[in-house]
Amino acid sequence: MFDLESQLRIWKSHMVSLGSIGFEDVQELENHLRDTIEDLVARGLGEEEAFLLAVKRLGDASSVQEEFRKVSTEDLWLQLLVRSDSPALRRRDRSELVFVIGLALLGGLLAKIPALFGFGDIDAHGMIYLRNAGIFACFPVALYFMRKRSLPMWRSVAALTVFMAYATIVNVYPSFEPHHTAMLGAVHAPILFLYLLMYFYGGPDVAPRGEKKSYNGWRSANTRLNFIRFAGESFIYGVLIGLGGIVLILLTMGTFSLVGIDVEFFVNDWMVPMGLFGILPVAAYLVDKKKSLIESIAPVLAKIFTPLFLMVLVSLVVAFMMNSLAPGDNRMMLIWFDLVLAVVLGLALYVMSSKDPSHGVSLWDHLTLALIIVAIIVDMIAFTGLLARFFSGGFTANKSAALGENILLLGNLVMMAFGYVRYMYCKRSFQDIVVMQMRYLDLYALWAIVVIVLFPPIFSFR
Repeated sequence: MFDLESQLRIWKSHMVSLGSIGFEDVQELENHLRDTIEDLVARGLGEEEAFLLAVKRLGDASSVQEEFRKVSTEDLWLQLLVRSDSPALRRRDRSELVFVIGLALLGGLLAKIPALFGFGDIDAHGMIYLRNAGIFACFPVALYFMRKRSLPMWRSVAALTVFMAYATIVNVYPSFEPHHTAMLGAVHAPILFLYLLMYFYGGPDVAPRGEKKSYNGWRSANTRLNFIRFAGESFIYGVLIGLGGIVLILLTMGTFSLVGIDVEFFVNDWMVPMGLFGILPVAAYLVDKKKSLIESIAPVLAKIFTPLFLMVLVSLVVAFMMNSLAPGDNRMMLIWFDLVLAVVLGLALYVMSSKDPSHGVSLWDHLTLALIIVAIIVDMIAFTGLLARFFSGGFTANKSAALGENILLLGNLVMMAFGYVRYMYCKRSFQDIVVMQMRYLDLYALWAIVVIVLFPPIFSFR
C-alpha cells in the first residue's frame, strides 16, 4: 500500500544526500512538492499518482536530476529523474571526483604513518599494520560520506573520534606472544568500522512536516538495509578494482625488469599500500554514482550463490555425519565453520536487501529459509565443539571470542528463520524481518568493542 509520508521522507533524504542543496532549500522544495500534491489530489488524482507527477514536475523545474534505478514499485518516482546537463552539476561532479582521488591517496598515505615512527619494515612490524589496517581503509570512506550526506559537523567530528580512540587503544595496548588478543582486535575492527560507516552513510533523518528535524538516519531499518546492499556492491567493485591493480603491478614490474631496473621497492612501499587502501573510497564513489549497472548484476549474483552455498552447507553436514567426527577435536574445522557461517549470514542479508517486498513470497525466499536452517545446524555443531574445548582446555581469548560469535550468529539465524516462517506462512510483513535484523546489528558492534577494548587486559595482552 502506498504510504505518502514514507515516500516523502525517502525523497527528502535523497535530496539532502546529493550534497549540492542545503537543508533549508530542500525544506522549501518539500513544501512546494506537498502543495502540488494537494492540488493534484483536489483535482481527483490518487495520492500515488499525484506524488509521481509532482516529483516529475519538481525534478524538471529545479535541475536536481540524478540517475537512479528502480528500487521497488513504490520507488518508481526515482526513474522519473534523469541526469542533468547543468554546468553547475558537472562542476560538482568534477569536484567530487577530485575529492575521491584525494581520499584514495590519503588511504595510502595513512599506511605510511608507522614508517614515521620507525616501523617501516612491514615484515618485522606486520602486527602494527594489521591492527591499523581498518583505519587506513575506512577513514577515507567516512570522510567521503561526511561530505556527501550533509551531516552536522559536530556530530560527524564526534563520530570520527571513534577512529582516533581505536588507534589510541590498539597502539598503546602492549601485545605479547602469541598475540591472540591483538589478532582478534584486528579481525573485529572492520565490524566496528562498518557500523560506524553506517552512520555516515545514513545521512540526516528527515522528520515529517512540522516536526523537529533530527540526524539519526542511520537508525532507520531501511537505511541500514540499503547500507548492507551498498557494502556488498562496494565489495564487488573493490574486487574488480583490486584485480585491475594486480594486473597494473605485474605489468609495471615486468616492464621495468626488461630494461634492467628493479622497482620492487617502489611497488612494495608505494604502489601496494596506495592501491590497497585507496580501493574503498573509489569503490564507495562508484557504487554511489553508478548504481544502475551494479545493482542490476548484484541481485543476480545473490540468487546464483544462494543455492550454491546451500549445497555446500548440506554437503558439509552430510560429510560431518558420515565421518562421525567429534566437533571439538579439530580447532581449524571450528574456525572454518565460523567463517562459513559469517559468509552465509552476509549472503542472507544481501539477498534480503535485494528483495522487492511487493513481489510477495518467491522461490528465493524458500531457498533462503533453507539456507538459514542448514546454517543453524552447522552453528549448533560448531557450538557443541566449542563447549567441548572449553570443558577440556579452559578459557582462552580465541575460544571466548569464537563462543561469543557463535552465540550471536546462532541467535541471529534463529530469529531470521523465525521471521521468514512468519512472513511465508503466517502472512506477516517482510518489513518485520528487516526491522529485527537491522536492530540486531547493534549487538555485533557491541561485541566488537568488547573484543577490541576488554579482551586484551582480560587475557593479559597475549
